[in-house]
Amino acid sequence: MMKRIVATVVIGLVSLSVLAGEVPQIKAEKGPMQIRKRQARPDVPGTLLIELGWNLLQNNNPGLDTKAFGSRTLNFYYLYDIQISNSSFFFMPGIGVGLDRYKFDSDVTLINTLDVNGENMVAIDTLGFGDVKKSMLVANYLDIPIEFRFYANPNDTKRSFKLGVGFKAGILMSSHTKVKYKEDGNNIKAKVKNDFGLNRFRYGVVGRIGVGGFNVFYYQSLSPLFESGKGPLQTDANNITVGLSFTGF
Repeated sequence: MMKRIVATVVIGLVSLSVLAGEVPQIKAEKGPMQIRKRQARPDVPGTLLIELGWNLLQNNNPGLDTKAFGSRTLNFYYLYDIQISNSSFFFMPGIGVGLDRYKFDSDVTLINTLDVNGENMVAIDTLGFGDVKKSMLVANYLDIPIEFRFYANPNDTKRSFKLGVGFKAGILMSSHTKVKYKEDGNNIKAKVKNDFGLNRFRYGVVGRIGVGGFNVFYYQSLSPLFESGKGPLQTDANNITVGLSFTGF
């Protein structure tokens, strides 16, 4: 289901960009009227934002340490540009999907089990089989980003220097653990779908700086990654994301 949603969003935005790039040009000549296609830069309202970042956990239990370069974020957002009067400031509401990965530093994974009272709980399980290559937690969100931006040249936002601050809220669509290991010479991938105590809702603040279609961004989560009292080892944990973003049109 998650893959279908992501594919629909990406294909729809790319198709819109391609269609906008083929603009019919009517040229009057002495003979019959001829309609020819010319390639033009897409003039699609708004901004397609693609973000690639690295996740770091804060306030987490040491047993849940993650690797920065294996813990990554890939976001696809569409933002609609609304200029505030004739100023250099823009209000940009949007929608999109956020795909988060947290790669565990040790050979561990998350499991659902029962506590001493027979209640459901999430625990950390040590992987004692095969040669573990990778173990991670995957969380995918439907996000609503809102951003205020300053453009040094509001008449040419595609090339202008920019500063942005904003807020992002999202709802968890799917989550699972994934373990890749080698056993008896065979590469094996194991995936378990569950919410693992993850907070169903998330929200946080965003900062951005860049020139043209290239930006550096920072996201600070204000909501805990796990629901209070439901995370592994009773950890709530918050995450920050630092990365690069690019505009598609």
